[in-house]
This record gives sequence, structure tokens and C-alpha cells, in this order.
Amino acid sequence: MSTADGAASGRPARAFRHGQTILHSLLHPAHRRLLRQTIALSARLPALFDLPLPEMMARLTPTQTDLPLPPDDIRRLADAVAAWHFWSPLGICLRRSLLRYVLLRRAGLPVQIVFGARLKTPTEGGGLGGHAWLVLQGQPYHEDPANYTAFVEMYRYPPDPKCAA
Repeated sequence: MSTADGAASGRPARAFRHGQTILHSLLHPAHRRLLRQTIALSARLPALFDLPLPEMMARLTPTQTDLPLPPDDIRRLADAVAAWHFWSPLGICLRRSLLRYVLLRRAGLPVQIVFGARLKTPTEGGGLGGHAWLVLQGQPYHEDPANYTAFVEMYRYPPDPKCAA
């Protein structure tokens, strides 16, 4: 089985899992409120890309922790909204990472978002490819190593204070 076949066979399972997460959220008041907030945030993300990246991230970074839900619930909901918001002009990893970043920080988890880039191979069409992911305490947070190891970190927010000059 090729990688493409494996990826295709996993899509229905992921769609089902994300659908279950959204359905679960509709049935529980605290999760339903977060679902509405997450959908609204996802819809407003593309407009924020008119700003310089540091300013955009400063605006997105919550100033208080006001989300008393388990981080795994929050992450699953962010992933589900990112997956189902397929009409967004932003790529899935960027939507997912930005949603996770905002919501998990609201829950008090001090995650950072990383933006990376790599050169695509000629079989991929060449050019530059990008990816975004979260780190927690310097380690990738719920991210498959295959999705980030080939990328060079270009920008991290908030900046790592240990790396400041």
C-alpha cells in the first residue's frame, strides 16, 4: 500500500472521529460554548494575516486563563473545527496550530507555536513548503515527528527567552 493510499484510508476514520467530537460538544453546554467560540475564531483567522506575524500573534495570545476544560478535550475540539472548516484559505496545519495555541493558552498551558519551512522535492513540485506546530516545554505537543522533522524553524511565538540576545 502506498503512502497516498494509507492517507486516503485514514481520512474517513479522522472525519468520523472529528464528527464525534463536534457531536459530543453539541451535547454538553461548556463544550458547546467553546465550539461556537472556536468556529468564530477559525472564521476570523484569515483576516488577521494582513498584520505582521508578531503583531498577529500578540493579538491572538490570550491575556487570561478562562477555559477550565481538560487540554485533551480542547485539542480534540480545535482539531475537529480545523478539519471541518475546509473552506478556509489557510492550510489545515496552520488552522489547527493557531486554534490549539489560542485555546490551550486560555486553559493555562504555556504552549508556543512554531512556524517552519522546507524545500520541497522535485516530485512534490519544488518550491517552499510550510508547516506550523506547537511545542510545550521545548518538545513538540501532540505532533507526529514525520510532520515537523524536515522543517527548519523560522519563527516561534512567544519567543523563547533563553534564545534572546
